[in-house]
Amino acid sequence: MVQIQRALKATLFSAGVLAQAAQYTLTDQYDPTNFFDKVDFFTGPDPTKGFVKYVDAATADGTGLAGFTQGGIYLGVDNKNPTTTGRSSTRVTSKTAYTRGLFIADIPHMPAGTGPGGSCGLWPAFWMFGPNWPAGGEVDIIEGVNNQASNAVTLHTKPGCSMSNSGSLASTKLASADCTGHIGCAQETESHGNYGAGFNAQGGGVYALEWTSDHIAVWFFARSDPMAAQLAAPGAVPDPATFGQPVARFVGDSCNIDEHFTSNNIVLNIDFCGEWAGQVWSSDPTCAALAPTCNQWVAEHPEAFVDAYWLINSIKVFEQR
Repeated sequence: MVQIQRALKATLFSAGVLAQAAQYTLTDQYDPTNFFDKVDFFTGPDPTKGFVKYVDAATADGTGLAGFTQGGIYLGVDNKNPTTTGRSSTRVTSKTAYTRGLFIADIPHMPAGTGPGGSCGLWPAFWMFGPNWPAGGEVDIIEGVNNQASNAVTLHTKPGCSMSNSGSLASTKLASADCTGHIGCAQETESHGNYGAGFNAQGGGVYALEWTSDHIAVWFFARSDPMAAQLAAPGAVPDPATFGQPVARFVGDSCNIDEHFTSNNIVLNIDFCGEWAGQVWSSDPTCAALAPTCNQWVAEHPEAFVDAYWLINSIKVFEQR
């Protein structure tokens, strides 16, 4: 059982080439000392039509859906009550927007399911998006649905952007080169330790995103990798030239990255069903055997989502100076 400390303050409720070394300076950081002062809770209808009810900060605090545990930041869902209107959940957005940079996220635990259904019904994401979607672009750093075993990294843009995966791990598959709109250009990774239950079983790890005018690249370092400890350490000054090959690298040979990606906010959320997890429900034998629809399963089985939470030690933002 995860013990959640109520932690939101009262003030919150008052209203290139990889080998080329880049000099980065820490310019922003999200950690247990400031996280809930630096994000807004999204409470609108889910744009992707999920069976979800995103709650405000006061509700999240009062019901244990947000707080601190195990020295980190906890963002979770209602895992106690059946529902007919959508499962209560959390979605937070950084108050600050960023254009280019190096983002280092130390994540010990990500949302996953428990019991016979595994992660059926879940659609968690750690991502960034800009204004007037998709004009400002979107970068999905961690995303997946149901019992997906490995991470998918996806970009979404306005028309006119196609990417290659030059420089990605050989095992990573470029599912689509056209980044336009809802489908986007996705790279499907093969590691079973970078997402879901496999991620959690090894204590999570560290994700790194480098966004430059030349490329958008994502690395994953498992908790046992010495690089994970180096990047998570206080005062670390990361150098992507030492990271090795990224799990996913998007190169804008046919896309002007600076024109398609700007002023992105950081988002963490836990969705259910909707336009992805719900649409593919019947194609997953494990999920389809649980209930006729994704919504029905999520509505009737809160106990399946005890492990459906983010635990974040820190998110650090570095920029070139």
